[in-house]
Amino acid sequence: MIKVGITGAHTSDSGELIRILAMHPDVEIVWAVAPGFEGKPLTSVHHGLIGETTLCFTASGDVSQCDVLFICTPVSNSELARVRATKPDMRIIMLEVPADMECAPFEFDDAQEEVDPQHEGVVYGLPEINRKPLVRGARVASVPEPFASMALVALYPFASHLLLNSDIRIEISAPEAIIDSTDLGRVRSQVVEQLTGVQKSFAGNVEITTTPSEARRSTLMNISFGCALNLQQMLDLYVVYDDHRFSFVTTSPVGVSEVAGTNKCVITVAKSDPEHSALGVAADCRLRGGAGEAVHIMNLMCGLHEKTGLNLKAIDFEKIV
Repeated sequence: MIKVGITGAHTSDSGELIRILAMHPDVEIVWAVAPGFEGKPLTSVHHGLIGETTLCFTASGDVSQCDVLFICTPVSNSELARVRATKPDMRIIMLEVPADMECAPFEFDDAQEEVDPQHEGVVYGLPEINRKPLVRGARVASVPEPFASMALVALYPFASHLLLNSDIRIEISAPEAIIDSTDLGRVRSQVVEQLTGVQKSFAGNVEITTTPSEARRSTLMNISFGCALNLQQMLDLYVVYDDHRFSFVTTSPVGVSEVAGTNKCVITVAKSDPEHSALGVAADCRLRGGAGEAVHIMNLMCGLHEKTGLNLKAIDFEKIV
């Protein structure tokens, strides 16, 4: 069993994480740190766990007991360094990343069989781009911002074929609580850094706008940019995801009900005119770019099948809106 510790275990992100890990067949949560809540059962803060766990919050945790540490509240670079020094072989997955931490594209030579364990970098934990280093020995990974995860999954196939040669407009419709808790500047930085890491020639502006929606937890995104490929040529780019288990492409409109409660990212491909392409993206931003992506990263780092513990059913059943 994989022994897991969680810091910031009182947060909403950690609640989603605990609900997944409590049902994960290969995981045991050994402690959940939440200062101010110590001694209280997890079920007193996070709903849906009665009968699944009797664990109580603690004020501190012993990292020597853990194979994987999930960090759900901000830490400093120095705190992270101390944790890494305490148990160098432990995997660390950060849902909260220090503002000054660099998560630039991970340099990984195809000839390498594994990541150098002494590498001090943090892998940007988007499996659609960085599955190889995550599988081959990465020790620390950051979970992408939800909106960045969605945009990058949609745009990566174009960047990998050097097809992003214009400005990119991203329009987001999401629950107000998710918009309010998101730093759009950080999202933009992650999108630009990762696209530039894949397509060195990309120099376009990325414009992001948001509109509050009535959805409970999921986000719809529209992306437009200059691209003269026809519809079939666009679809052909997404063959890169044929061996991935959470990214899917379609030509049909998709609503939030298709993804709510799952780790899926569903992309709708369309042509707005002969010279421009339009992508619709749907994802549950409590899981994609959150707890679901964090568990996906853990599975890859620990040598498990990427869908282990993540065969989650959609929880909404409304018609497409």
